[in-house]
Amino acid sequence: MDEEIIESAIESYNEYKADIAKAELVEAGGQKIQVKFKGNFCLSCCMDEYFIDLVYKMKDMDIETELKDFHQVGDKSFVAEYEKI
Repeated sequence: MDEEIIESAIESYNEYKADIAKAELVEAGGQKIQVKFKGNFCLSCCMDEYFIDLVYKMKDMDIETELKDFHQVGDKSFVAEYEKI
């Protein structure tokens, strides 16, 4: 998996969302990708949309992924786990 392409997708995501949620690559290896999100999230019933938006950014760069899980790791931080499909 090309880490540079994933970083580019994250940069594109941050250009669009950084005022609410900023993404940062934690790990990319094999089929798994972990991304940390920090920010002033709108904690609504559609919380996963912040993480799913990155799936579409990666798809735009020809990396097919799906969101597998996400969990809170701090007051305003989450880690999302993706899998390449």
